[in-house]
Amino acid sequence: MYEGAYRILRALGDGRSLDRDEVVRESGEASSVVREVLERYPKWFEIDGGRVRCSERGLAALARELVARAPRPEADPDWRPLYEAMAAERGAPKRELDQVYVTAETAVRRAELLVRAGEHQRGLIFLGDDDLTSAAVQLGGANRKVTVVDTDTDVLGILSKHAELRGWELDVVHHDLRQPMARAMKGRFGAVFTDPPYAVEGFSLFVSRAIELLKPDGRLYVCFGQSRRASERGLQKQRALGEAGLLVEAVFEDFNQYEGAEAIGSRSALWRCRVTPETRPLIRGEAQGSLYTSRSPRG
Repeated sequence: MYEGAYRILRALGDGRSLDRDEVVRESGEASSVVREVLERYPKWFEIDGGRVRCSERGLAALARELVARAPRPEADPDWRPLYEAMAAERGAPKRELDQVYVTAETAVRRAELLVRAGEHQRGLIFLGDDDLTSAAVQLGGANRKVTVVDTDTDVLGILSKHAELRGWELDVVHHDLRQPMARAMKGRFGAVFTDPPYAVEGFSLFVSRAIELLKPDGRLYVCFGQSRRASERGLQKQRALGEAGLLVEAVFEDFNQYEGAEAIGSRSALWRCRVTPETRPLIRGEAQGSLYTSRSPRG
């Protein structure tokens, strides 16, 4: 469901009748968004004398969305140990792919954030997942299909094996992001999560591929960090996000902790960005050159 519509339905979901200004304040959505949603989904609302309330269809749509966003009742309460057991199946990080694994605490924290935001319900895809965050999302209660794109067949093999064993809705795609994305995947996803290569060339490519995959109201979750003595590297990536036309909604400082990457303090921030009408990929078509650097930590 379109996020603006969900927030407006939720504001009206207890049967209240609100005027449009009250809908704005209760939902946190701009008046233009309220107007758009009321026009786009007329069967979900009843408007009488300038006041708005949910129709029966609107309440039913909200109920379905709340069920979809809720964690599965059967989610294992001990899912962190299950994640740790999966993560132990990986070999040493492949430095030629800029792999540096996050801690189990970080994977759990990522999954909790994504599930709480309902991103799995809107269509969630991971570009690169050596951290197995997609598995943490499944263990933590995702109830819709999650997609993973990676060039590392070992990572995809672990995910595929556990998806089959546990009955997860997990779609794994072996693909080198230097090659264009399949047309059928473009514009399909509500959220992309990526912890891209440290080099700005790789960062820009991963962000560009993410943009191609996102819906018009989609979100990008992207991780990067830098040393206090090399702040210009973080600035380069901030600039890339701006040049791509992405709106930064939130920055979660020191959100990711790594088992390595000491050159950046073994931590990086998680940035949540939103697609805007000005959002455009920085790189189109086939990418040339190296994306990874064995001399620099992943950020």
